[in-house]
Formats: sequence, structure tokens, C-alpha cells
Amino acid sequence: MNPENPELPQPQETQRAPARSLFRSTVRILLPSIAIVVLMLWVLGVFRRGRIEPASLPAPVQAAANIATAPVETLTLPAQQEVTGTVRAEQVVTLSSRVTAVIVETRAAAGRRVSAGEVLVMLDDRDLKKRLEQAQEAVRGAEATLAQAQADFERDRRLFEQQVIPAYDFEHTRTNVRLAEAALARLRHAVEEAEVSLSYAVIRSPAAGVILDRLAEPGDLAAPGRPLLTLYDERRLWLEASVPEQLLAGFRVGQSRTVHIDAVGRNVTGRVAEIVPSADPAARAVAVRVRLDQTAGIVPGMFGRLAVSLAPETVIAVPAAAVIRAGQLAMVDVVDQGRLMRRSVQLGRLIGNRYEVLSGLAEGEQVALQPAPAAGGVAR
Repeated sequence: MNPENPELPQPQETQRAPARSLFRSTVRILLPSIAIVVLMLWVLGVFRRGRIEPASLPAPVQAAANIATAPVETLTLPAQQEVTGTVRAEQVVTLSSRVTAVIVETRAAAGRRVSAGEVLVMLDDRDLKKRLEQAQEAVRGAEATLAQAQADFERDRRLFEQQVIPAYDFEHTRTNVRLAEAALARLRHAVEEAEVSLSYAVIRSPAAGVILDRLAEPGDLAAPGRPLLTLYDERRLWLEASVPEQLLAGFRVGQSRTVHIDAVGRNVTGRVAEIVPSADPAARAVAVRVRLDQTAGIVPGMFGRLAVSLAPETVIAVPAAAVIRAGQLAMVDVVDQGRLMRRSVQLGRLIGNRYEVLSGLAEGEQVALQPAPAAGGVAR
């Protein structure tokens, strides 16, 4: 220790302190780096022993003798594109009242078939009957007035002929008859109007069809323009499809078409009834309506598909019996110089008993119909 200041370290201890600090810092830096290097060498397999290196196994080779083969052929397919649409009623009839009255009875329900002239809705007709009675009473009064005017006319005619009354009085009597006749005709017309209004209290079906929806119930107020019922003719349905404008050239009015209705699972024939002369600028499509010939079991709103013929398509196909399946892989045994060489292929659609070949084979090549089993027991 320093005799002058006992708390100060000796010169040798002062020199050793920085050296120890440098050593600790070096160790802290090197240890993580060494650990990372050792971990990387372990991952790379430096410390592993007895590992089998990957290698390629040769594809099974078998002689092609006495094995049934078939050629890879080119098929010409009629190309088609499906256009979707919706079944709609050709005409939907909306029934409403011509007078304002309370609904007393409704004899229609959605889905019910009705005949032409069948009573569907009954309205409260008490006010209408009173109006008819008032009109009839007015007619009876007008008839009495006319009878009195005619009697006065006959009396004044005799007096005029006897020169008892002047011509002025006689013409006045004649005018009264004409006015009474006009009033009676007007009131009789009012009676006819009241009778017609009374008939409006009974709403009948204008044609045979099926009730689509009931929009009013007993107790509701019926008024002109307010829908009460909607019905349609189930025999007159069409498929309304949006046809892309580039396919529109293949359609013409009267053309026969086949429509597939998914809900009933069958094809329905029909004819093009209408082609709307306007295209949707957003979808670039034109509405085409195909009237259906057989509508049994089909209702409005069902989904339908319309087939549109395109230019024929040419594809390369291989028999399905020649295809070997191994998980997601597809392979065939190709005849090459009297031997069978297994080859991976990429397949497309199944066309009958053949697969479309997207890649891996060429037209004219021969493939085995009963391929040899693959190594490891791969099954077809």
C-alpha cells in the first residue's frame, strides 16, 4: 500500500485490472460465435456418422413382348361453354281491386292452381249495394217525371191543335219531355255503373295459372293499384340467361336449345324466344330468353345452364387402363425399342375411357394397357 495514501492500489495491481477486463470481454464475444459455428456444423451433418446418401433408383424396365398396348391418339371434341341463367315466368299477372273496400275473404294461397274465372277475393259490398239502390231509386223517380212530362205534352198538343194555347207554351212542354228523357238516360247509366262497381267486389282469376304470392289478408283495405295476388301460367316459362357478347352471334330467334335445370336434374329443350337488343355495359352480356317446352316440376327462380357450342377442340388422349396412380402422381409405361419405360405424365379431363394428356406423351407413342407393377408395390 502507498504510505502516503493507504486507499490507493499498488502500481502492480493497477496494471493487472485492465488485462482481466479485456480477457472477460473477449470471452463474452467468442463464446456465442463458437456456439453458432458448432450448431451450424451439426445441422450440416458434420458430426453424423453412418448416414446413407440420397441416390436415384432406375425406373423399372420390362420387355414389351406379349403385353397389350394402345397408341396415344388425337381426339377432336365438340367444345362447349355453359351460360347460367334463371327460370322466370313469361308473364306474371298482378291482381288488384278496382274499388276501395275491406277484404272479407281470400280464397287463394301461394302454390295453388286456379282456373279462369275462379273467385279469389271477396270484398265488403255493403256500400256498393247502397249506391246501386240509390241509383235505382233515382231512376224510378226519373221515370215518373218523364211520364208526367209526356202526359203534359199530349194534353198541350191537343190544346195547341185547337188553338187554345200559344206555340210558346206547347214548345215548353215539348222541352220538358226531352229534359226528362235525358235525365232518365243519365240515371240509368248511373245504375249500370253501380252494378259494375258491385261486380268489382268479387275478384276472379283472369286466366288459369298458379298463385305466386298472396299480398293481402282478410281485414285489409283493398284500394285501386294495391296488389292483392300475383299468379303465373306454369306452362309458359323461359330461361333468362346473360350471354357474353362474343357468343351472341351463335343465337337467333326460333333456334332450338338444350337447357339443364339442376334442381330437377334433367335437360329440357326450348327455343330462343327473345334476344334483348341491349347489352349490359358492366357485364358485357346480352339477355337471351329461351322458352321451355317441358315445364313439369320447374318453378320460377330455379337455376339453369345453357350450353353454347364453340369451335371443336383437339386433345391428345391416353387410355385410362394405361394410367398408373401413385398418390398425386400419374405415370404410364411407354414402349421404347421393345422395352417398357415408365414415364410421368400430367393428365387433364376424363373423356369416356380416356384421359386428356397435358404433357409427357406425344401422339403415336405406344403405351402398355397392363403396366408392370412399380418398385415398392405402387398400384394403378
